[in-house]
Formats: sequence, structure tokens, C-alpha cells
Amino acid sequence: METYNKSILKYRDVRSAVELAEERYYEKGIKAGIEKGINLNSIEIAKKCFAEGMSIDLVARITGLTPEQLLNFK
Repeated sequence: METYNKSILKYRDVRSAVELAEERYYEKGIKAGIEKGINLNSIEIAKKCFAEGMSIDLVARITGLTPEQLLNFK
């Protein structure tokens, strides 16, 4: 019976660790998805700004992207 109880405790410890890891990675995934969406939105705004003839420096200030990042979209 003692072996069984130890086995159950070990299973619960492992299961708790797995659940915690799943939760952390899920949260990281959500955060990464949001950041990617924000970045894509900034890129679309940058493209529209460039279409209106704005300078790289001004577009960088508006979007928060670096001038180096913006060179790919000009």
C-alpha cells in the first residue's frame, strides 16, 4: 500500500509540473501572438506612411519600428 501511495504522489507531482509548464507556454504563446500582431500592424502603418511620402525618421517615430526595420518596407 505504501508503494501505491508513493506512486500516486509522484504521479501528482509530475502532473502538476506538466500543467504548470503548459500554462506558462500557453501564456508565452499568447504574448508572442499579440506582439506579432502589433508588429504586423506597425508594418502596415509604415507602408501607408511611405505611400504618403513620409520620411523614414518620421515613420520610425510613428510606428516604433527602427529605421533598419523600415528599410525592408520602403
